Amino acid sequence: MAIPLYGQNKAGGKLNSLVKNTGYKEISVVTAGDASHTLSEDDGGVIFISAALASAAVIKLPAANQSTIGLKYRILMGGVLAAAAKISLPEAETAVFVGVITQERCGNAGGVADAVAVNKTTIVTTQAQGEQTMELDENDVTFGGAIGTDLTFEYASSDVVIVSGKTCVNVASTALDGLQATTFTATGWS
Repeated sequence: MAIPLYGQNKAGGKLNSLVKNTGYKEISVVTAGDASHTLSEDDGGVIFISAALASAAVIKLPAANQSTIGLKYRILMGGVLAAAAKISLPEAETAVFVGVITQERCGNAGGVADAVAVNKTTIVTTQAQGEQTMELDENDVTFGGAIGTDLTFEYASSDVVIVSGKTCVNVASTALDGLQATTFTATGWS
């Protein structure tokens, strides 16, 4: 192990506050209000959702601040959503989602077969739009969140969390209607 230069850890304690993104957590509990849906800074890494999350489930991300810059979650959906769910930042904080996601229509072994055409659309959200929640619903062409959804949330600053990746929609339709105004909302978790 290398010895840090004299004074390097003095201002800000940066050597002792490195963000670790090598963790793994599986969310396997179905209930909407379960504490397993609350992610901590120590959970940085891959979050695999194997549960068929209950309606109104909220995946609660931690607050953004100076110590969380660089924190990253890769959230993979491996369970069928019961109905609408959310991934949210804390309401009491100023951090918002910024980024681009791709929405695509897909089928899966446990659901609807693929339509003839697989459609894709993109959804952009900016800092000025002030969004703290991403809505999910696998059977709704407005949202997405079916098995195969693969999203990354990266803490870029104390007020911006970058969201990227894809959401899958599991319906027998070639129409997608993913819009920024419906996929993202301004109210975080409290």
